[in-house]
Amino acid sequence: MHTVSVIVPTYNAEDFLPTCLEVMRRSGDDGTQFIVVDDHSTDATPHILDAAVRRMPTLTVVRNDTNVGVARSRNIALDVADGRYLTYLDVDDWYGHGHLEALVRAIQDLEVDFVRTDHVRVDGYQRTLDRAPEKHRGVPLEAASGIGRAGSNAMVDYPFLWAGIYDTTRLPRDLFLFDESLRTAADRPWFWRLYMKAKSTAVVDLHGYFYRKDHNPRALTQAGNAQTLHFLDASARIRDLVVPAGRAEWTTKAAYAAARICAFHVTRRSRLSPELQAELFLRSASLLASYPHSTMDDAIRTLSLSQRMVARALVRRGRAS
Repeated sequence: MHTVSVIVPTYNAEDFLPTCLEVMRRSGDDGTQFIVVDDHSTDATPHILDAAVRRMPTLTVVRNDTNVGVARSRNIALDVADGRYLTYLDVDDWYGHGHLEALVRAIQDLEVDFVRTDHVRVDGYQRTLDRAPEKHRGVPLEAASGIGRAGSNAMVDYPFLWAGIYDTTRLPRDLFLFDESLRTAADRPWFWRLYMKAKSTAVVDLHGYFYRKDHNPRALTQAGNAQTLHFLDASARIRDLVVPAGRAEWTTKAAYAAARICAFHVTRRSRLSPELQAELFLRSASLLASYPHSTMDDAIRTLSLSQRMVARALVRRGRAS
């Protein structure tokens, strides 16, 4: 059994893979297992991985026969992972020197179900520290505290899977599974479920994960196609998790998150085709109207003025349908 398994989903990543493999080479030791899942790449990715696996004993490569998406690829990697601790790395990002070792040491020292970290956003030559929205650092916390309240920015709103490490001996396997129907935004309901079901967590001051923001032209979140609207499906999954739990503050927070993300995408609708814009309006309105009316109304009051105007227009449309 390895100490830590690192899951790296990959698709047509020939431009980023050499750097990622070098990060793996310098970060790994006998206790580290890197699992690269090649999601049926059509560029040079398979050839680069063939050469790498021959010289890197810490590297395991899994190949998908068809392109199944990042959520399914991560689930496939779970069947191969044998580390006590589990973390993730996106192929277009990288670890700073000693980051993985420090991450493992943090969860070992704190003895919690999972640990989250800050990260560094990379935009060309610019580096910006993005801090996780938790002021209590380096101490065990109740996991549910990461959900927060409507109008607040809490850990559940920090949907960066790779900015964390998770103990597979303390968490049930189903908490690690992703909804494979979601090609984008699968991390969002994943984190809601984790913060609702886990017992303990912590946030630590680690700044060694470098996130290459919006520089991968193949990133689905930038595509402006039908899969961009999967955030609506993800938001519906969150609603279906939270409402049955019977916690009014959680339901209001989920309603707030749904209203905020719908308003965000509606204001950026110009990147979508007219057909997808119409679908965005219709489905956003339906989603917001599906919450109890008083709950959604309370949630919308906590939005900014511009977001409030968009959300209220969507709610009126949805309730009139």
